[in-house]
Amino acid sequence: MVTDMKKLIVLLVMALGLYTSCKKKDIMEPTRLFRPVIAGELLADSNTIVASWQKIAGATAYEFQLSRDTFRTVDLALPLDTNKAVVKKLLFNQLYQLRVRAIASDTVLSSKWSDLGAIKTLSSILKLPAVDDITYNSVRVKWTSKGAAVTAIKIIKTADSAVVAEVPLTAGDVASENKVVSGLEASTKYTIFLYSGKDERGYVDFTTKAPFSGTVIDLTSFTGRPGVLADTLPVIPSGSTVLLKRGEVYNIAAAIPFNKSLVIMSAPDLVNTSQAKLYFTSNFDFADGATIDSIEFNDLYMVSDSYSGRYVFNTSKSASVGKIKFMNSRVEIFRGMVRMKEGTATVNDFVINNCIIDSIGNYFVLNVNTASCKINNISIVNSTIYKVEGVIASSQSSSSVLISDCTFNEAPLGNSKNHYIDYSANAVTDGITVNNCIFGIGKSSGGAITVKDVRAAAGTVIGTANNYRTSDHLSAGNDFPYIATYTRPITELWQDAAHGNFKIADNGFPGRNSTGDPRWR
Repeated sequence: MVTDMKKLIVLLVMALGLYTSCKKKDIMEPTRLFRPVIAGELLADSNTIVASWQKIAGATAYEFQLSRDTFRTVDLALPLDTNKAVVKKLLFNQLYQLRVRAIASDTVLSSKWSDLGAIKTLSSILKLPAVDDITYNSVRVKWTSKGAAVTAIKIIKTADSAVVAEVPLTAGDVASENKVVSGLEASTKYTIFLYSGKDERGYVDFTTKAPFSGTVIDLTSFTGRPGVLADTLPVIPSGSTVLLKRGEVYNIAAAIPFNKSLVIMSAPDLVNTSQAKLYFTSNFDFADGATIDSIEFNDLYMVSDSYSGRYVFNTSKSASVGKIKFMNSRVEIFRGMVRMKEGTATVNDFVINNCIIDSIGNYFVLNVNTASCKINNISIVNSTIYKVEGVIASSQSSSSVLISDCTFNEAPLGNSKNHYIDYSANAVTDGITVNNCIFGIGKSSGGAITVKDVRAAAGTVIGTANNYRTSDHLSAGNDFPYIATYTRPITELWQDAAHGNFKIADNGFPGRNSTGDPRWR
């Protein structure tokens, strides 16, 4: 009887189990949505990313996210009702990770995150304005044509996002890939935005240059009056900045004695980039007994009518001058550029920076031609000097000489006597330094091109580094210490040295990125 009861209980348990199993099969529990899978587009256009994925059955929406650190943080989260995301105004040249999940009506059943991969936005087509693209009140906006044509520029003040300019671009602007925008304030930070229609193609910050200090004498409104500069110089106050109109000619037809500090320069003009021209049929001098803090020539084309008889300065008076500076200029066709021939003038600093100097005769680029005059510190940097019979000569000692990042060719005169730097028996007390320069051949003297490098009093320290001379450079001695002779001549090193094009043509030249005038590297 007991055994029969046990059998009955077992049968009842089995029947109950079968009933329960049938009920579970009849009533299925809801399941989580499948993860979306990338399908179709995953691309970047400028700073826009486009991604699409398969539609998921049962999904009522999607959540899309971007990250730059593999989702340790989320840069952007977008709710979407379609299976495609178009995200604009992202960072340029930036790698983003993408993910998406399908959202169910019962969010408990939404899918897990699906990794769509990573993609990098493109670089901005807008270029960072260079120093020469910025003035105190304007900027030249430049870009590289790529993709959709650009249509407009907007400039805002970075500090408060105030719009200061909205400029539509013409077909000519688009073709030239640049546009000058004026009407800005000095010493102010701005942000440029470039557009193709409503799409942002790039943005970049820049700061306008500082305004001119002191008195500004603006001669740009005077055209066709070549004597206006010479007429103005005697009557303006010391410390003035004189602005000349680009492309105009200003005659120096009589000796002008300087007795004041001045800056003479081409006025900033990003549309007309030609330099104002100073045409010498005479020269500058110092006024007798003058004390001058600084004379600066900046962004000028200085030329004379006579290779055998003209100078920029041909001094004969007594004066005390803090600085003479030639900056960003071209100087050519003079017997000598600066000659101190008489008097007792002293110049503390003589500077040539970012200049091209050519066709200078037998009184050289700089010649202290009498022991009664003196220049303490001489600096020639970032410049090209060619077709000159001599560079520096001094009949008096100096404190220092620096020659750095310069290109020389057809210099000095090839007579086996002339030097690049010649102090004869005079000392340079703090030494002569020559770094990062390239020296080509000497200037032909009846076919001779042999030159010497440097001469100064015994004990003068001559420091050099990273200098080269071409294989056809012929030396008569007095070499710069540790100068390397390259294996190729000027015709193979430079593109067209005979016509003043010293762009490095030889990609095998070890100093192609570190020596010579930087404009040619």
